[in-house]
Amino acid sequence: MIHTVSAFDKTTELMVFEIEIPQQNHPKLKAIMGWTEPEDEIFGYDLNSEQIQLLEELLDHRIYDQRYVFQLSSYA
Repeated sequence: MIHTVSAFDKTTELMVFEIEIPQQNHPKLKAIMGWTEPEDEIFGYDLNSEQIQLLEELLDHRIYDQRYVFQLSSYA
């Protein structure tokens, strides 16, 4: 399963960027997202500010911008 964080412009709703979360970070991603069941990780999620902050630490990359809405997606 591949997971990505996507940022969408609040005004245009267009995707601004997408970042893939490396597979080795999957256990930490599960904790950040609060997933308890295997099927939890196949859905898309809107991300809150706390999750974005934790994902920034996980990715060692600053992504937050108040102009964007953030979502986590999964791909097979």
